[in-house]
Amino acid sequence: MFVISDFIRVERMPGFSCKLCAQCCRDRIVVLYDRDIERLSEAGFSDFYEEASELELYLTGAKYRMKLKENGECIFLKDDRCIAYEYRPDTCRRYPFIVGEDFILASISCPGIKWDEEGDAEPFREPSEEISRALRRIIKL
Repeated sequence: MFVISDFIRVERMPGFSCKLCAQCCRDRIVVLYDRDIERLSEAGFSDFYEEASELELYLTGAKYRMKLKENGECIFLKDDRCIAYEYRPDTCRRYPFIVGEDFILASISCPGIKWDEEGDAEPFREPSEEISRALRRIIKL
């Protein structure tokens, strides 16, 4: 089973503190944009992506997605840690949020979200640029 989307629109940015559970690195489609491919390739990583489906391209504007291991884990996950963390894709950099110009989406399944606290949207804004632009084309947010 793969999670396609578990995001809901929220009125304010909740707090966040990563629990290092690696739940977001399993059974999820990680879309990749050109700058993700360039960043990871320049860091020496290869054979980590494949073409996105037509639906993924339509929904996210991403032409590629991360390859996964047979068990559904990201190929960069080793001992519950990302071996490419410094070079990780924008999908991973923005998770568990998508921050647009006038909307915030938050993952309902991330255990690190602190719903009762106020958070800072700015660190998530730049990695959200491409997907928020694609979402705005197809959904009224």
